[in-house]
Amino acid sequence: MRRVPQLLALSGLLVTGLVSTRAFAQEPAAGAEQTDDPYQGKEETRTDQPAPVAPASAAVLPAVPQGTPAARPKVGDVTTHGYFRGGFGANGPQKGRQTCFALSTISGHLLSKYRLGNECEQWAELLLSTVMYVGDDGSVGSFHFMPVAFIPTSYNGYNPAMTTSAQDQQGQTSTGATVAFPNIYADLKGIPWLFGGTAWAGSRYYKRESVYISDFFYWNPSGVGAGIEDFGLGKLWDSAPESVRNLTLSYGAFAVDAQPTGDVYLPAQYGLGIRNDLQLRGLRPWASAELQVGFQYIWNRSGSQNENGDPATSYGGWGVTVQHVQDVLNGTNKLVLQYGRGGGTGFGTLARFYYPDFSIRQDLTESRLRILDVLTVQPVDWFGAQAVFVFQRDDKGTGTTDAVDDWYSAGYRVSFGVARHLKLLNESGYDTEFKSNGAPKLWLAKTTGAVAITAAKGFWARPELRLYFTYAQWSEAAGRAGIDSGRLYTDPTGYPTKLSAWIAGVQAETMW
Repeated sequence: MRRVPQLLALSGLLVTGLVSTRAFAQEPAAGAEQTDDPYQGKEETRTDQPAPVAPASAAVLPAVPQGTPAARPKVGDVTTHGYFRGGFGANGPQKGRQTCFALSTISGHLLSKYRLGNECEQWAELLLSTVMYVGDDGSVGSFHFMPVAFIPTSYNGYNPAMTTSAQDQQGQTSTGATVAFPNIYADLKGIPWLFGGTAWAGSRYYKRESVYISDFFYWNPSGVGAGIEDFGLGKLWDSAPESVRNLTLSYGAFAVDAQPTGDVYLPAQYGLGIRNDLQLRGLRPWASAELQVGFQYIWNRSGSQNENGDPATSYGGWGVTVQHVQDVLNGTNKLVLQYGRGGGTGFGTLARFYYPDFSIRQDLTESRLRILDVLTVQPVDWFGAQAVFVFQRDDKGTGTTDAVDDWYSAGYRVSFGVARHLKLLNESGYDTEFKSNGAPKLWLAKTTGAVAITAAKGFWARPELRLYFTYAQWSEAAGRAGIDSGRLYTDPTGYPTKLSAWIAGVQAETMW
């Protein structure tokens, strides 16, 4: 166990030394690549991760003469945004196909892991947005459609079959591949009396907030619903002060469901909840900061009896999110405070990427408190980083000795652009969970080093083609509970014989 803090300390020392001796001795380079998410505030076109910006050395386009009107969209115009990651690898000392490591016991079935060199899937998203109406008052109607392909590389029988329709059964060549459509919706924007707001209805990713390096979606109100987003409160009067000039109000109503029972794949017809999501964004206490506030209330509209005539069990819930975004070092620092009860403990959908959302199964006695800070910086064009700390307390509200779980997570990724198309990457992370009943502590530590051929030097520059090596170490209790996706190192029957492993492989990641 001594190797874990030593491993993280050495990685941190390397980062601190390199940054202090070179990065902060220079002013940010002109044209240095931005680290913050360029899709922020444009959720209708946002995919899984931030898109890269143009490299600093890109040719400068001729300036558009002032007064030249922007080209109007035409019916049938199509724009695309997308995301892809995929690769393969091997693991040791247990020889075999790549397996990936994460604590499987985080309350609420949350999914969070430090992802560099630790992803066992092919994942692809392609968002197609088509203009279907253009009004003479500047209003524009669009249809948005996103197919998502997911192929877990840890399944038996995978490439080259790439089959999506066959069941994953012995003797067949299925990959376990799935195709989902999380974004199918229409919207209408540019209506003058909405003051910059957009009316929409359908199924969509909606104002998601995540930690990139751990793939943790801490604020994810996505779902099937309708609403009006980004209504410009600050545009209601011309003399609005600068602090509220960009203030927007968004409201969405989303359908949530009861827990499926038995072998039924979908919830019964009697289960229904309405998740009311209200968000206020754009409040600027000073020029380089923004305050964002969200409130969710789940209205339980389920029937009083289930399909057998027995009393139905379902609940409502509520949750609050406060996020402070501060510009720093050509990037941002996000400080987040969240508290919820019942279904509001999910702060949106409990699923990470797609639905259904079973929020009304959570008893109102359950509560969750979360404090999170994520720092993303690009002080110079050749160095970028992201670091995160998470504390979460889940309380079942029963007052018993096993009622409270505490989860701590801390990690970072650094990117060194050693040449225009070459980067060195290092990522380390540590997750631990404490249970109030005195059960043994569960913990997992991993560190990854990678060499990447890439589009440019910046942290967000993509595509990125990586050759990586990952080392992971965990506690006996974590090994018994389930530590890896391929279950090569999981031993639920007794003490695991191996408490560490490595992965080596290649991966591509791109976004646009």
